[in-house]
Amino acid sequence: MNSDIQPAADMQADQSSQTKLAVAAMLVPLFFVTLFAACIIGAYHKPHPNSIKVGVVGPPNLTAPLRADVEKSAGSAFDIRPVTTLTDAVHAVRQRNLNAAFVPTPDPKRPATVIVASANGRLVATAAETLARLVVAAQGAQVVVREVRPLAAGDEIGLGIFMFMIVCTICGYITPTILETATPGLLPRRRYPIIAATAVLVPTIAYLIGGLGYGVYKGSFGTILAFIGVGALYTFAIGLGTRLLQTLIGPVAIFISLAILVFLNIASLGATYTAPVLGSFWRFLNHFWIGASAVNAQRGILYFGGQGVGTEMIRLLAWTAVIVVLLLLPVSRKLERKRERAIVGSSPRTPAPQVATEA
Repeated sequence: MNSDIQPAADMQADQSSQTKLAVAAMLVPLFFVTLFAACIIGAYHKPHPNSIKVGVVGPPNLTAPLRADVEKSAGSAFDIRPVTTLTDAVHAVRQRNLNAAFVPTPDPKRPATVIVASANGRLVATAAETLARLVVAAQGAQVVVREVRPLAAGDEIGLGIFMFMIVCTICGYITPTILETATPGLLPRRRYPIIAATAVLVPTIAYLIGGLGYGVYKGSFGTILAFIGVGALYTFAIGLGTRLLQTLIGPVAIFISLAILVFLNIASLGATYTAPVLGSFWRFLNHFWIGASAVNAQRGILYFGGQGVGTEMIRLLAWTAVIVVLLLLPVSRKLERKRERAIVGSSPRTPAPQVATEA
């Protein structure tokens, strides 16, 4: 009788322990949905136009009354600036110094023109077009849209870079997380090359599918190589950052790194919702956060002939360098070695085979 009761008691105890672990594990999806709702939905549920830079083309003294009227009606959503000539306006929009430019018409029978660069933010371009139509509505005139930096034919709504960055962000985070779960005792000389190799493969595969397969990313060989290179560096930096947090704070890093390196990054990317239409907090992060630097560099590579890429690459490299330095600090190395020894020491050892000998 006792022999039957004991296995049942052991099973019940085991099930109780497993239930506690299962309930604890559910913190991950609950944490995920909370951060997703707070960050991603919070950042993208409603655009917040702020200081969209629009030039009004013409002699400044003649366009001053029009600029004053537009500024009064637009409020803080638009930053209205004078631009002397059409050539200057086109150049400024192409170089991302202006988000758009408005060329008024003195004759209502002739259309006004709004100059936009959808590659610098489709929502921003649409907002500028809407403003131009409101300005000329009282005159009964029409508006012609002049596109100077269009999106790729396979990416009319501007989701390409955003999707690419989501892939790089999540895979950058997942790689060291899986390694820590599946092979916690893996030595750094083996762990970091795997993280680096994965960081190269992820953007390469994403381009092969999204670029060659669907035509979302287009350009010369050098352009595409640079585009993938930025993605690889960014993915590697996210992987190293995740590993740094694992080293410093242990298992709880699964939550902290998810919050810092995934959710804050994705919400502040400025890919589909560029900085002028992000909420104030996310617009603040967009000025310096690692993901935003990668997005700005990729946009410059794909659509703006490399303009502004140097500055963004310096920021991206600075983020990576800071993470590497922190990983190399004696305290980080000591914690990593201590964790490895603890894991190896707790691993079950396979007994050595007994060799039978004849007396």
